[in-house]
Amino acid sequence: MNILESYTYLVENASSNLKRVVITRNAYSWQYGGAEQFAFNLAHSLRGVGVEAVVVSRVPELLKHCQKAHIPTFKNIWLKNETHRRWMPLYYILFPLLITQYIWVLWRERADLLIATSRDDQIFGTMAAKILGVPVVWFDHADMKHIVAVKFRFLSKSYYWALDHAQRIVMPSKAEFVKVSQKLNKMEQSKFTVITNGAIKGSGQALEKPAGKKIVAYVGRIDREKGLFDLAEAAAEVSKDSDVEFWLAGKGPDEKELTIKAQELGISTQFKLLGHMENVWGLLLAADVFVYPTHHDAAPLAPAEAILAGVPVVASKVGGIPEIVPSTAGVLVPPCDPEKLAAAIEELLGNATKLKGLKGGAEAAASELDFEIILKKHYLPLFRSVAREAV
Repeated sequence: MNILESYTYLVENASSNLKRVVITRNAYSWQYGGAEQFAFNLAHSLRGVGVEAVVVSRVPELLKHCQKAHIPTFKNIWLKNETHRRWMPLYYILFPLLITQYIWVLWRERADLLIATSRDDQIFGTMAAKILGVPVVWFDHADMKHIVAVKFRFLSKSYYWALDHAQRIVMPSKAEFVKVSQKLNKMEQSKFTVITNGAIKGSGQALEKPAGKKIVAYVGRIDREKGLFDLAEAAAEVSKDSDVEFWLAGKGPDEKELTIKAQELGISTQFKLLGHMENVWGLLLAADVFVYPTHHDAAPLAPAEAILAGVPVVASKVGGIPEIVPSTAGVLVPPCDPEKLAAAIEELLGNATKLKGLKGGAEAAASELDFEIILKKHYLPLFRSVAREAV
């Protein structure tokens, strides 16, 4: 940033009425994936530009991560797991209580803006914000296309009301916006903007790996929908070459089943589930290839993190992933196809020239996915504009 840009930035920040924001992100208690990391990244980065943020959630790992970084948190009322969905009618009888908790946190924090990133928070948080006159920006993490598909259910009616009263909706990819826009009228579409998810460049040293071993890494939720059983089958093929190991970081509902699958395939020693890692940077720096074989996704954070680390990516050609992973930094394969996934991984690991070229491509593409740059170029002007319009 040059002197003129620094001066302009300081003047804008000093004159801005954006001082405090509330960020909401809820998911099932076992989840900590890209959407939860996004909430942390946003709160952490906003603090770096002089905007205080409070994170509202019930996700244990997100709350812990924020508290460790001294980011204020508020533990709200939310369904903890899938079983409680049976009680949805009772849940919505509690409308007044659910709205009141957001009124309380918005009032207590004197919030200039509510940033809502999950469905129930978008409904109840927007209702609370409407009462208090606080502007609202939504971020979608692949939920919206499912909700707008059933417009006349009670939940969807509430969602549409809240959508109508949100000032802006940020979509993570053009592909995701196309899916959603088919269900919306022109007036509703006018509120939308597309901003590709970015990642924060980490710090630290590469994890130590066994001598002579090549590492294929994955970071994300341990879930069948992420294509990890396809990855296990691909690993069984690739691991015939005994110098390759697969390291998976994350938690999720299918950890036990995936462990059993690896045992059945005879790859337990090469296919390692590492659990949740607060700092995945060391894993990424140790990796020769990063793999993301998801069946569907809007704009996952993990491939962006890999590109920032300079690691070539092999990922499914679905959703917004082609907008994140350019052909100069990775290889895209069809989802649900272990054979082609294995072939792509083997090709990279066996071709040092191509691997080196993709590493260079990842380094060149990194600036487009740097969260700090995206924040100052896109998010912050958007937030300030919305806060200014509300005055």
